[in-house]
Amino acid sequence: MNHSLFSEKMKVADLVLANYRLLFVFPGFKLNLDLGESTVKQICEKNGISTSLFLLVCNLYTFDDYFPNTNTLAQIPLNDLMKYLKNSHKDFLKNRLNKVINRILDLINCCCLKNGEILMKFCEKYKQEVIAHFEYEEQVVFPYIQSLLDGEKTSNYKIKEYERNHSNLDAALSDLKNILIKYLPPECSIEKCRDALIDLFLFEFDLGKHTSLEEQILIALVERIEK
Repeated sequence: MNHSLFSEKMKVADLVLANYRLLFVFPGFKLNLDLGESTVKQICEKNGISTSLFLLVCNLYTFDDYFPNTNTLAQIPLNDLMKYLKNSHKDFLKNRLNKVINRILDLINCCCLKNGEILMKFCEKYKQEVIAHFEYEEQVVFPYIQSLLDGEKTSNYKIKEYERNHSNLDAALSDLKNILIKYLPPECSIEKCRDALIDLFLFEFDLGKHTSLEEQILIALVERIEK
């Protein structure tokens, strides 16, 4: 597979046309769609974005077997990566997660009272798990990384602890997809079910890539500093 598809000379509009899922990357970089004919390099320079980080994220979201080489990793600014992850957290919580849950709750009218309550509890439990996951990263992991960057490490915490405890949010999404596909009553229209499932699949994909960025890139960069 050609991992050189995305380069700094490529027009960002063409990049999005090549993979529409990269639209979910834009909030992490606080980018809008006023792209014109600008290249990746021009957009990044205009918005104060690391071109290396932007291309890494785009490649990671596009190619399932992509992993940056040593030289590429060395060009990734940790501060910029943490900023991207924090912005992505906000987008997940304020926009993406609520949209998915609202789609699912819209199906409750098709269900009997008992099954509707089960779906509601499931959604609320999952939402709290996502919130706890992001809070741990922002209140524990990111401050630890910042202390390393500032040369002020004051605890015995290691990034391996984060790696061991990095919660898997995918299993619950898989269960929810199965419920929606297999067990919703026929009264639920295919249109409503389809909309809910498409949003759920997209959310799952995006969250999976977000997790890969943390596990494959963030942890690798921090381990270099720790050593």
